[in-house]
Amino acid sequence: MTFDNYIFDLYGTLIDIHTDEEQHGLWQDMAAYLQCQFGADYTAKELRKRYLEICALEEEALTFYLKKNRGITTRYPEIRISWVWTRLIAEKIYGKASEFTNSRLGYNQAEIDAANTYLPHKYDEEEYITPQIRALCTYFRNTSRDKLVKYEGVERTLKELKRYGKKIFLLSNAQKIFTEKELMDTGLYSYFKGIFISSEAMIKKPDPAFMEVLISKYRLDKSKCVMIGNDITSDVGVAAGSGIRSIFLNTYEVSDKDINKGIRKLDIKEKDLFPVIISDGNIEKILSL
Repeated sequence: MTFDNYIFDLYGTLIDIHTDEEQHGLWQDMAAYLQCQFGADYTAKELRKRYLEICALEEEALTFYLKKNRGITTRYPEIRISWVWTRLIAEKIYGKASEFTNSRLGYNQAEIDAANTYLPHKYDEEEYITPQIRALCTYFRNTSRDKLVKYEGVERTLKELKRYGKKIFLLSNAQKIFTEKELMDTGLYSYFKGIFISSEAMIKKPDPAFMEVLISKYRLDKSKCVMIGNDITSDVGVAAGSGIRSIFLNTYEVSDKDINKGIRKLDIKEKDLFPVIISDGNIEKILSL
């Protein structure tokens, strides 16, 4: 085994998952839940529409905050989904603090101020979530998800890596409030030396800044690291942007044409940073690399 540090993506790489947030029944269930638990009265259609609006507005607000307060300019902010549900409830109970002032979603100081009124500590490094909001977010995930299983060979691969003294990390574009439980439910949590979830960092792959959080915390030698994932743009992209080698697991049976197109878009300059491609998605094959 060539590397000392194995950095894995999660969904589509270690875990086979399917969620459907488009289904009308989901939003009917969520509207009923909000009414019953919080007294927030939405129709299913109204709830989905406002949910998507708030997601977009919170991304704008977070992008602005990161640039102004942390000196980070990114095209890949990652909001915390608890902000969205908290705001949906607060708007119904206390009323909207502002209305849209133009026809397109975008930067709007009044909207940002409104969001911060409902969630004054939302940008704290450690996210605080009330038990009620945690239960709501869990219900949303469980209701929208119809598949959650480990890929074949995952457990054996992780066990072998640990047996050979390799360090295993997770770098996932995900919501901590969902993902920690799903790691435990699938029995994967204990394999990782470090777990890095984008909602916690408030930035996501393929921004190299997300990878740098992991590298810096554990003071890793990049030449001894490899990123393993199933997405050319986010997984291979974050690795190449960070000067780290990568392995692409083709678990979704992406065509060679689309794989090559995705790699070309990354405009990788160094030959060593082109990914190793495992065409059949068999994770156990990384053990021989």
